[in-house]
Amino acid sequence: MSKHIGRKQRWHQASETAHTSDFGRVVFRERAWFGFLDYRTMTVGEDQLPVWEGRHLRLGPFKRPRNAMIAVEREAAVLRNRHGTNVLFGDEVWAEQ
Repeated sequence: MSKHIGRKQRWHQASETAHTSDFGRVVFRERAWFGFLDYRTMTVGEDQLPVWEGRHLRLGPFKRPRNAMIAVEREAAVLRNRHGTNVLFGDEVWAEQ
């Protein structure tokens, strides 16, 4: 997440109740905003070979879509710092399948 790229350039409004980005999506459900982050991490399988393990995070509820967007971006940054190149987000997840 570069600070010189504005939120409107990082996030695209898919509808009145949904926003998407390269990392995840934010939707309005049950009178609140929720952030969703799909990602895969590389782990070692039973046969000692690397395996991509899919995960899904639901963040929220939030009062504003901006808060949910920031939560998704922060969680993606934490995961990227923790796993480095062994984590995939968004389009990278679906390209591997």
